[in-house]
Amino acid sequence: MIFAPAVRVAYNVSDKWTVSAEEYADYGPLHSLYSGSDQAHMLYGVVNHTMKFLEIEAGVGVGLTSSTDKVTMKLLLIKDLN
Repeated sequence: MIFAPAVRVAYNVSDKWTVSAEEYADYGPLHSLYSGSDQAHMLYGVVNHTMKFLEIEAGVGVGLTSSTDKVTMKLLLIKDLN
């Protein structure tokens, strides 16, 4: 079992806009955690926009350790099927 927690802190600017900070980590297997230099930690700045039929989430992440990419971008298009 891998220990890979994630944390998100968000602020609702309005009914349609949210800004957030997200941190993703990978500490490795629970029985033998990675050393500090082998762990992965990424910090993202994210913006969410909610529309009537679609939600858009976009963000830029920076790697905080040598085992992560220096910069990562993400874009999610979310459609609720309910």
